[in-house]
Amino acid sequence: MRLYRDDLWRRGGGTLLGLGLGGFGAFVLGSGGAAPDAALADRVEGYGLTLVLAGVAAVLTSWLARDLSGIWCRSPRYFGKD
Repeated sequence: MRLYRDDLWRRGGGTLLGLGLGGFGAFVLGSGGAAPDAALADRVEGYGLTLVLAGVAAVLTSWLARDLSGIWCRSPRYFGKD
């Protein structure tokens, strides 16, 4: 595995996004015990795990992908002329 260190703004932004997703997922997992019934607690647990996994994937993608232009891209300035 090779860590790429170019385009630090985009890689840093992806890392912050991943840390935010992971942190919110950890918060959701920690608050799952406050659910009023078991079915809702299961859904909360699944959502929290999904957020944590998405956060880990975002951080790994930010530093292991060679070209980030198709992953963390800027929105286009305009879609075309009418």
